[in-house]
Amino acid sequence: MTVLSWRGESGARTCARRRDSVAGGTGARAIAGYNERTMKKLTVALVLLVGLGLVGASSEAEETPEALMQAGLETLYTKGDAEAAAATFRKVLEQNPSHYGATFQLAMALDRAGKSAEARPLWEKALKMAEGYNDKATAEIVRTRLGTPSPTPEEAMMKVGLDALYTKGDAEAAAATFRKVLEQNPSHYGATFQLATALDRAGKPAEARPLWEKALKMAEGYTDKATAEAARARLTAKP
Repeated sequence: MTVLSWRGESGARTCARRRDSVAGGTGARAIAGYNERTMKKLTVALVLLVGLGLVGASSEAEETPEALMQAGLETLYTKGDAEAAAATFRKVLEQNPSHYGATFQLAMALDRAGKSAEARPLWEKALKMAEGYNDKATAEIVRTRLGTPSPTPEEAMMKVGLDALYTKGDAEAAAATFRKVLEQNPSHYGATFQLATALDRAGKPAEARPLWEKALKMAEGYTDKATAEAARARLTAKP
């Protein structure tokens, strides 16, 4: 093509005449035969490549979790097609059911598609994963979607204290935690009862007694018969 363009139109006609004169009728058949042979070789090569798994690698690469996530995010946030995005994120979760990003984004896509009922179990799963990874920002987003407020400092400390007392069996540590709750809220019902329990288990019944008395009054005020009975039992028990 470079030669023809350099030589101009007359040069192109000259080359065309020379080609025709050399090839003639048999030349055309030779070219056709060459093309046929080439196609056969290419077909054989293609079969070999398929057998080796080399052909189709690009399509397989497009199905990797990373590629699917990129496609899903673009579909959801750029194209605004929540249904298509959800289908893509499902493919990621088929390959890796514990994929953090795909779980979150599928929940988001379903919410945007108006399928909040389908989204909810995924939001719940995403919340557990976020808490497991200590990903506070994502956890807050998920709680907002679920309509669940984040735990207050008192609730968080109570959870720590209960874990220390009933799971780890560390009454001293539990008592220290419940005291912190009562410093913030002296009338905290649960902290009063649990501090009394922790002190009893730590072998400090004298310290526990005034807390049992306080817990009994609170239980009676709340008409909490079960807790009132438990407090009375501790108060009547021999040291």
